[in-house]
Amino acid sequence: MKTHLGCFIIFFGVVAFSSTYAFSGEVSIIFSGEELGNLEPCGCYEGQLGGIPKRYSFIDSQRKKSNIVLPVSIGDLSKSCSRQEEIKLEIFYRAMGEMGYVLHNLGEKDIEISPQILSFLSQTSRVNFLSSNVKIVAPFPIKISQYIVKECFDSGHSFTIAFFGILSPSLVNTGALNYVQVSDPVKTLRPLMKKLQGKVNLIVLLSHASMEESLEIAKYFPEIGLIICGHGGEEPHDAVYVNNTPVVSAGGKGKYIGLARYSVNKKAVERKSVEIIPLDKRYKDSKEMISLLKEYQQILADEDLLSKTPQISLPDGLSYVGSFSCGICHKAIYDHWYQTTHSASYNTLVDVGHQYDPECISCHTTGYGETSGFLNYEENKNLIHVGCESCHGAGSKHIKNVNDAYGFADEGSCMVCHNSEHSPKFQFKEYWKKIEHPKEKPKKLSGIPRDE
Repeated sequence: MKTHLGCFIIFFGVVAFSSTYAFSGEVSIIFSGEELGNLEPCGCYEGQLGGIPKRYSFIDSQRKKSNIVLPVSIGDLSKSCSRQEEIKLEIFYRAMGEMGYVLHNLGEKDIEISPQILSFLSQTSRVNFLSSNVKIVAPFPIKISQYIVKECFDSGHSFTIAFFGILSPSLVNTGALNYVQVSDPVKTLRPLMKKLQGKVNLIVLLSHASMEESLEIAKYFPEIGLIICGHGGEEPHDAVYVNNTPVVSAGGKGKYIGLARYSVNKKAVERKSVEIIPLDKRYKDSKEMISLLKEYQQILADEDLLSKTPQISLPDGLSYVGSFSCGICHKAIYDHWYQTTHSASYNTLVDVGHQYDPECISCHTTGYGETSGFLNYEENKNLIHVGCESCHGAGSKHIKNVNDAYGFADEGSCMVCHNSEHSPKFQFKEYWKKIEHPKEKPKKLSGIPRDE
C-alpha cells in the first residue's frame, strides 16, 4: 500500500467543522494518543496492555452505554520518519476512521513524517486534523482546522462542544522543519476562545505539551472545561484540577484510554467522571482491527522492508556464519542450544505472521541490522533463530583460527532484547540457567588445541 500523491496548492484550514448528532443527554469523550508507533503489543509476554483491537472493543462497548461517543486523539501516532512509521501512520488513521474518531491533534512526531503524507491523509481520511497554533507551509494541500465544533441535538435543546488543539513550540525543531510554523499557544487561543464565547456549552483543549505547561494554560483560560494533555510519560496521570478544570493524560504507547462522561439537561452541563482505563484482557480483540493488522504485516512483506533496513558494518572484517557451523566442532553445545527456546525463536514470529516485521525480527534472528547478518529467509536460512553468534558475536574469525579469542557472553548480551519493554520479568541468573551450555574439555586435533 504505497502512498500516491500529487502536488497542489497550500491549504491551511481555519474554519471549524461542525457536525450534528441526535442525543438524549449522555455524552462521552474518549481520548487516546502518544502511541509512538505501537499498533499492538509486541506479544513477547502475557498480560500486555493496549493495541487497536482492544481499543475498538472498548469504544464499541461505550457506544452501547452512552448516547453520543466522541473519540479524539491527542497526537504522535508515529515515533520517527522511517518508511515503516509512514505505513503505521496510515494504518492508525484507517483504524481511527473505523472507530469513529472525530479528530486528531497534531504532535511533533506527526509533522516530522512529511507534508506529502499529511496531505494524503488530510484529503482522504474521515478523521480531521486539528491544530490551533500550527501552520504547515508546503506545496501540498493540508487540511488543518484551528477548532472543531460538534453539535448534539435533541428535541427541545442542543448541546455544543468546541475542540481546540495546541502543540508546544518547545517540542518542535523549527530549524529542521522549516516548513512548520508554531505560534505561542496562549496568544493563539485567546482570540479563538473569545470568538466562541457564549456560543458553546463545553470547551475541550487537546494540549500536546507537558503536564506543567498544560496546567499553566488552564490558569489562563478558566472557560476550558477539560484539558487532555500528552507528553506526560508512558504511564497515565489522573486528573489534576485547576479550579474546576480537569487536566488529564492517558499515558503513552496506547496501553490506556481516557473517558470523560457528561450529562446534559436543558443545556446545563454536568461532568459525571473523568477516568483512565487500562486496555487489558477485559476487552476482546476485535475482528475488524485484527484484519487491519494482518494487512499491515502484508504491506511490510510486499515492500520487503527487511531487506531495505540499513546495515551496520562489522569491525575487523568479521561476518556471521550461523549456528550450524559452530556445531561442527561444538556438538554438545549445539545439541544443548537446539533444546532451548532460542533455537525456535524465528518460528514464534511465523506462528503469528510477523516474520517480515523489522521491529520484531532483530530479536528473533542472528545479526539482523549488521552486514552479513540475517536479511531475509530466502538468503539467510542459516541465521534464523537466536543463535550462538547472537550472544558471542560474529564467528568468521574463530572459524578460520580456532585459537583466536571469541566473544564472551554476559548479562549485557541478554539485555539487548530482554529489556524492560519486551521482557519486564527478566532475571539474569534465572534465565541464564535455561540457556547455559555444558562445559567442554579442551583436546588436541591435528596438533591444534580445540574445544570438543
